[in-house]
Amino acid sequence: MSSVLTGNLAYVEVIDILKLLASGDKDGKLLLQKEDARENGEIYLAGGRVVHAVCDNYLGETAFRDLVLWQSGKFAFEPGSTTTQKTIEKDTGQLLSESTALFQSWQKIHHLIPSFRIKFKQTGQEPHGSIKLKGNDWEILNALSDAELSVTELSQKMNMREMDIAAILYTLVEAGVVESGAETKPIRKEVVDEKFFKTVENELIQLIGPVASIIVDDVIEGFGESRSTFPKDKVAALVEGISNEIYDPAKQVSFQKFMFKQIKSL
Repeated sequence: MSSVLTGNLAYVEVIDILKLLASGDKDGKLLLQKEDARENGEIYLAGGRVVHAVCDNYLGETAFRDLVLWQSGKFAFEPGSTTTQKTIEKDTGQLLSESTALFQSWQKIHHLIPSFRIKFKQTGQEPHGSIKLKGNDWEILNALSDAELSVTELSQKMNMREMDIAAILYTLVEAGVVESGAETKPIRKEVVDEKFFKTVENELIQLIGPVASIIVDDVIEGFGESRSTFPKDKVAALVEGISNEIYDPAKQVSFQKFMFKQIKSL
C-alpha cells in the first residue's frame, strides 16, 4: 500500500504528525523506523483515534509513549491500513495531551543525557532536600556502587528500557547522588568511500533526475550519519531507504539490481 505522507523525524516530531492525523479523522498506519533501520514501530488510527501501537516487544500505551519520543529516523503514513488489535482504549485527546507533556519532560532528560553512552557514577552524597528515592531509583544507585555504567549498560544489566533508565538517572542526578562522567567511545566502524555515493547518485539521476542528490543526502541524514562517516554495515539499509523513494516499480527494481553489484564490490 502506498504512503501519502513520508518524511524525516529530524525535521518533524511524532506527536505533531499524530495531531495532524487525528484532526483529520484519518484511518491508517503510521510507520516509524530508527536511523539504523533495526528498530521499527507502528501506530494505528481509526477515524482519527489512536487504537493500537507496537514497538519492539511492547504494545499499547507503553509502545506509544516510546514512539512519541523518537527524534531521528523516518516515518510514513499508509492510509486505509487497519488492525484487529485494540491495545489503546484511552481517549486520543487525552493521550496526545499526556504525550506532549511527556515529550517536554523528555527534552529536559535529553539535555542532561544527550547520549546513552555517557557513563554515570555515585557521588557519595546524601539526596538533596525533600527528594525521595523510590524502589527502582535505589536499584540503579546500587548498580552504580562499584562501577561506572552508561544508560545502555544499565539497561542490559537491569533488563529495563533505556528510556526508563534515563528518566531514573535524571532523578538521581537532580538528587545529587549520581553524576555523569566520560562517554563510552563507540567502536570505530569501517566507512564507505565517497566515490560510492557519487556512483549511487549518478545512477539515481538517470532514473529520477536531479532530485537524486537531495534524496541521497536526506536518507543518509535519516540514519544520523554523513557521507564522510557512513558505515559499511548500514549500506544495505541505505539502499532500501533510497529505493523507497523511487515510486516507479520498474525503476526501483533497476536501481536495486545496480546496487546489488555495487555492494558486492565494497
